[in-house]
Amino acid sequence: MRRVLLVWSLLITAQAFLIVRKGNSKTHQDITRTAILRATAKICESVEGFTKPEPLDTETLARSCKKDAFTKNFETGIKMISYYNVKTDLDHLLEAKYHFHGETFVDGKLLIIKGVEDISKDISREKFADARKKLGTILHTLQDFYSHSNWIELGNTEPCTALINPDENIPNPAKPNQETCECPTKNCEGNILKNIIEEKILTSGYFGIKKKPKGKCSHGGPGDITAGLTQSLDGINKDFSASSHGSLHNKAADVAIDASVQLLEKIWKNNDDANFFRLMGLHMEKPKGEWKTRLSLFQLKSRYPDASKDSDVEV
Repeated sequence: MRRVLLVWSLLITAQAFLIVRKGNSKTHQDITRTAILRATAKICESVEGFTKPEPLDTETLARSCKKDAFTKNFETGIKMISYYNVKTDLDHLLEAKYHFHGETFVDGKLLIIKGVEDISKDISREKFADARKKLGTILHTLQDFYSHSNWIELGNTEPCTALINPDENIPNPAKPNQETCECPTKNCEGNILKNIIEEKILTSGYFGIKKKPKGKCSHGGPGDITAGLTQSLDGINKDFSASSHGSLHNKAADVAIDASVQLLEKIWKNNDDANFFRLMGLHMEKPKGEWKTRLSLFQLKSRYPDASKDSDVEV
């Protein structure tokens, strides 16, 4: 059964920000690497004489942060976190909360909040391998929110901070029986109901093999048959530029990067500079874990090596 799910997940890699490269669309690996570099650069500002390097990559940042001896470890740390991000699609393919499918906003948020707490516990016990695994997982879930919900369609250009703050409520989620989508024509670009957009109601697409509730949105794409064998091809995901709402892919990816930076900064503030650097691999100890040979199919190195704003894709 596990092999069947693995093959299926490989065939439907568009069920989240891609984990396999497709055109110039940003993958989870691209988003994760960019966020780690940007967050680490902010924390390096406390280092005397630090100047944010251009281009912003593992080598230039390690050098500017006076940690150039740990460049290779830094690269390994980022790849390891990216590995566990990618692995979330394989280990939790049909668990809606890991992808914010089907309006599972509360459950998805709880997963992230608990992950942040557990990461701090792991760090305090010097279990950095476990912390990286959890970090990769919750980064995946957080990033998926921006591709799978209608947060971007509602006109938002900043992250939903409620996802990482326990005391902040999810803003205006749709009611369980509230209709949110319809697709009367073959072109489903505008399939989110007008009143949902006007009233800023938060929804997300259903994904999987079970039929979705009447009037709710589908995730869309290959492998999603929540609205039938053909209709579900037109959902609301922004996983890549050619997906259902692919015209908003870049906006979703950019906000996902900013949200990932906020999450990383929260973990840093819950701990300290030294432990954050060690978590990222910017440390004398080489990151450890069983990750190297498991997912060789997926490129863990980003095509956006320069994490500066608006850097070009490296094809």
